[in-house]
Amino acid sequence: MGRKLRLIDSGKVAVRQKGDFFQNFDEKSLYEDVLHMVAHKYSVQLYGYILNNNEVFIFLECEKLSKFMQIVNSSFIRKRNNYNVKNSNKKPDLENYSQNNSQNSREIRRYEVTQVFADDIDPILAYIAKNSGVVFKKTVNKELSLDKKIEIEKFRKRNIMKIEAIDTKKHSELMYHKDAVPNSPFSEIVAGEAGQCEHNFSIVFTNDVVPKLIVMLGKNENLIINENYNGYIPANVQNYPFFLVDIEGKGVLCIDTQAEQLQGEGIKLFENEKPTEFMENLIKAMQNYNIEQQKTKIAMQEIKKSGILVNKELSVNINGKKHTLIKGFSVVSKKKLNELDDATLADFVRRGYMELIYTHLRSLSNLENLASRIVQNESK
Repeated sequence: MGRKLRLIDSGKVAVRQKGDFFQNFDEKSLYEDVLHMVAHKYSVQLYGYILNNNEVFIFLECEKLSKFMQIVNSSFIRKRNNYNVKNSNKKPDLENYSQNNSQNSREIRRYEVTQVFADDIDPILAYIAKNSGVVFKKTVNKELSLDKKIEIEKFRKRNIMKIEAIDTKKHSELMYHKDAVPNSPFSEIVAGEAGQCEHNFSIVFTNDVVPKLIVMLGKNENLIINENYNGYIPANVQNYPFFLVDIEGKGVLCIDTQAEQLQGEGIKLFENEKPTEFMENLIKAMQNYNIEQQKTKIAMQEIKKSGILVNKELSVNINGKKHTLIKGFSVVSKKKLNELDDATLADFVRRGYMELIYTHLRSLSNLENLASRIVQNESK
């Protein structure tokens, strides 16, 4: 997807706008009515949307986005005011709507718009469907494969998170705390931590050209790591909301400024515009993790090239009927592993890949427990 520029005013776009939109279901229904009415009047194609009390996310195609959004917002505020007056016998608030930051208690902020390219369409629609939004494309399937969920996560990271390079002045007041629990159904890991992960997680491979090594935490959400969990937590989960991003060949430390872990009191990142001990240790840990990621990438390339990976799905039988819980991942085939020539096996042993493969195979014993958790969660 393109950059978040207000200059984008036509084509397929994703619009995100924050504000005090809805206080009840009726107000949300008013917004939906206005959205559809204005879209129909101005020949705007709605592909899907998510309506939360404090944020709306709309995927659409139009010719003049600025005009469309202005009409939608002004019409909605007018109807909302009239509705509230009618139901509370109070005088209406007749202040004109403005995209600027007003001091109104029901403020609606400036929207952000991102251009959508062909490769982003399916991930966006899947993201909307996954987050209980409304989707108008019949091709979207809410029963998503693991590789599709990974695409959604990539989309979320690129466009929903607010990722910024760490700046000693801009982020001087930020504090970090570890209270938040991850809610993703998977986490990428590096080969070096597989041994610690095998006791509690199922370690599998993604179906990418160069596979990623991941642990599965659930079907659509994390069902393993909670407040009472005392086992090993993957480094990728521990590192969030910090990221090491490769920019022009250099690793730049970035953060998701909207992460719960950076809201409120906690450990200071900077003191007098200098990194605290916590930050210095974090930077070293992130640099080491980046090195391990590169080593893991090489291992994944070699394992994929050997031809020992096979597609797998996690399914259960309920009342004699098969139910697929998770699909779209790969595991090592023991049969194909045993068929490898001696030279390849010797090379795998020497480079530590056999230890990783056996750790992966042992971890698959956790699939039954994962399936049980998913079934139990879905039966609630």
